[in-house]
Amino acid sequence: MTTDRRKAARSPSYLGGQLVFSDQRLSAECIVRDRSDTGALLFVADAGRLPDSFDLTITKTRTRFRARTRWRRADALGVELTAPAAPPRAAPDDPFEHDRVLRLKAENERLKRRLRQLEE
Repeated sequence: MTTDRRKAARSPSYLGGQLVFSDQRLSAECIVRDRSDTGALLFVADAGRLPDSFDLTITKTRTRFRARTRWRRADALGVELTAPAAPPRAAPDDPFEHDRVLRLKAENERLKRRLRQLEE
């Protein structure tokens, strides 16, 4: 008989999640099956290829945690939720972003004018 060594009881769940790692450059989708304030059971493809620590975001609630792997199987991870994750860093400034925004605003105005013409 195995002993449950969890710090807190887990509640069943079936929530979509996202693992983010490698300095916010890589991610993987997962299913959060059981969760407590201190841990979770995650089902994820190729779990053996994931790092030991990563950020976990539960998509529905937009809750972010820092997670540390406690055990792994081919398709699942048991993780300890160690702390709220830091907010994602802003993307580096894109020199073309300003031009893109201007083009989109101009197109938006053109479409609004066209809608007004069609409504007349």
